Amino acid sequence: MNNVTQAWRCYERGRAYNNALTPNQYSLVNTNIEFFTGNQWLNIPETPATARLPKPVFNIIKRVTSLFVASLTSSAVTLRFETLAQSTQAPPRTGGADAAECATEQVRNLFEKFKMDYRIREALYDGAQTGDYCAHFYFDPEAAPYGDADSGCRGEICMELVDGINVMFGNPNCRDVERQPYILIVGRDTVESLREEAQRRRGGAERDVTADSETAWQAGQGGRTELAADDDGAGKALYVYLYTKKQRRVKEKGPDGKERTRRVTSVHVTKATKSCVIYEDVDTGLSRYPIAWGNWERQKNQYHGRALVTGIIPNQIFINTMFAMIMRHLQLQSFPKTVYNADLIARWDNEIGKAIAVRNLLPGQPASSAVASIPPADMSAQILTCIDRAIACTKDCLGATDVQLGNVRPDNTSALMVLQSAAEVPLENIRAGLHEWIEDIGAILLDMMGTYYGVRPLVRRRACAVDDAVQEPLSQKETFDFTQFKKLWMNVRADVGATTYFSEIAMIQTLDNLRHDGVLDVMAYLERIPDKLIPRKRELMARLKESAALEQAQEQEQAQTGVAASALGGTLDSGQALGLMSGRVQQAFANAPRTAKKALVQRAQNMQKM
Repeated sequence: MNNVTQAWRCYERGRAYNNALTPNQYSLVNTNIEFFTGNQWLNIPETPATARLPKPVFNIIKRVTSLFVASLTSSAVTLRFETLAQSTQAPPRTGGADAAECATEQVRNLFEKFKMDYRIREALYDGAQTGDYCAHFYFDPEAAPYGDADSGCRGEICMELVDGINVMFGNPNCRDVERQPYILIVGRDTVESLREEAQRRRGGAERDVTADSETAWQAGQGGRTELAADDDGAGKALYVYLYTKKQRRVKEKGPDGKERTRRVTSVHVTKATKSCVIYEDVDTGLSRYPIAWGNWERQKNQYHGRALVTGIIPNQIFINTMFAMIMRHLQLQSFPKTVYNADLIARWDNEIGKAIAVRNLLPGQPASSAVASIPPADMSAQILTCIDRAIACTKDCLGATDVQLGNVRPDNTSALMVLQSAAEVPLENIRAGLHEWIEDIGAILLDMMGTYYGVRPLVRRRACAVDDAVQEPLSQKETFDFTQFKKLWMNVRADVGATTYFSEIAMIQTLDNLRHDGVLDVMAYLERIPDKLIPRKRELMARLKESAALEQAQEQEQAQTGVAASALGGTLDSGQALGLMSGRVQQAFANAPRTAKKALVQRAQNMQKM
C-alpha cells in the first residue's frame, strides 16, 4: 500500500464514487452500450420458460439515437473569435481584430486535422449511450504541424475522446470543470510504451511499470477484453493523468511604471500508474484545464449526465419480450393439431402420400371417425395493438416524430418546415449543451495556442477575386506571434448554419421565386444556389460574365457612335434621349413599361430633330 501513488489513490476514490451511485455507474453504462449495439437479451433470468423463447430484437434504441445524432449534426458548427479587451502588457503591434481572425483560422485548421465533424458525431453517440462526452487535449512537442512539409517548427495540439467513466472530478457534485480541485483522466496503454516514457522522463523508474488486469471498470465489452500478456509480462497497464491548479505570484510593472504583484493560476499535471510516477507536477503553463466536458442530459448535483438509452430500456425490454411470446405462440399454436383413436390407429404419420393403417373398424363405421383435426387457437388482437401503441408512445415521448423519421412525403414544403421546426424543440437543450461544449473547446485551444505555439507559420484562407462575380478561396502562409493570445481577452462564439433537407428545399424555392419576380439577375441567382444543383457552376458563371462584358463593350461603342451621329445631326440613341429628359422623368423611366419607355425615347428623338 505504501508504494501506491497519489494519483492512484485519487483514482480509487473516484471509482468508489461511481460504484456508490444508484444505479451503479459502471453497470449502467455497460447495460446501455449493450442495448444500443443490439445485445438486448443479456442478463435476462434464465428460466425454463425463457429458455424456449425466441430472442428477437427490434432495436428502437439505435433507430432513435441515430436519428437524434444525425439531427444534431445536420447543421455545420464553426468557431469565431472576437476581441473584447487587451492587456496593458500587450505589445503595441498587436492588432486585436487581426489576432481574432488568426485565431479563427488556426482553430479551423485544427478542426480539419481533428476531423471535428466525425469527432462531434462520435461524442454525441457516447453521450446518448453513457450520458457523458469528454474531449482531452494535449500538446505533442514532436508532431509536425504541417505533416512532412518543412515549416521550421515542431509541436502540435492533439485531441482524444475519453469515456465518461474514465473522467473523475475532484468535486463530483459540481459539473463545472474550472471549479474542480483536480481532474483525473484514466486510460490504458502497453507496458512497453509506458516504460519508454518513464525512462525518457525519469531514468530508472521504468522498472516499476508492470502489467495489470484493471479492466473491469472499462466501458463496453471491448474495453474489458484485451490481448493476453506474453511471457515477458509485457501486457497493458492502467495510467492516470492528474490535473491540478496552482497559484504563484508574479511581479510585473503596471501602466504607471510601478512594480506590482499579480497572482497567476496555472495547470499542473502528473502521470502515474499504480506504483510508478512517470512524471510529476509538471507546470503546463495553461490557465484552463485541457478538458471539455458535456452531458446529454444534466442531472442535479452530480457531474455525470443521464443517457438517452437509459430511459428507453424498460420499453425496449417489454417490446422484445412481447414479440418473443407472440412468436412462441405462433410456433406452438399456428398449425392445427390432429386427434386420433389410438385403438384404431396404432401410429399417426404426417408424411405426404404415406398410407395410415386403421384396424378394428365396425361395419359401416367411416374412417373419418377415427381421426379429427383441432383448429389453431386465435390470438387476441389486443396484444399487437398494445405493442404498436408502446412503440408509438415511446417515439412520441422522445420526440421522434414521423417528420424526423422521414415517414412523410414532402408535398407541402412549407407545412413540413413548420412541423420540422416543432419536432426539433425536444433537442434544443441537447443542442445548446453541444454548442457550449464546442465553445469550451475553442477557449482551450486558444489557451494552448498562446502557451505553446510562439512564433510560427499560419495558413489563412482569403477570398481571391477571379473577376467581379467569381471568387476562389486562396490559402496563404504567413508568420504570426501566437503569444498575443495570452494578453488578449477574446469571446468565443459557435456559429451554426442550418443545412437540413427541408430547409434546403425552402431556400431553393425562395431563390426561384426571387428570380421569377425579377429581383435577382442570373449572376446573383447562381452565386446563391448550392453548387451540387448545377454542374460546373463556376465555369457557367465565368462564361456569363464574359458575355456580359462583351455586351457592355458593344453598348459603349454604340454610345460613342451615337454621340458622333448627334454631332453630325444624326438620330439619338436611347441613352442620349434619356439624358435630355427631366430628373423626375429619368427616375420614373426605370420602372416604366416597355411601351412607355419607347414612347418617351421617340418623343426625345423627335424634339432633337425639331
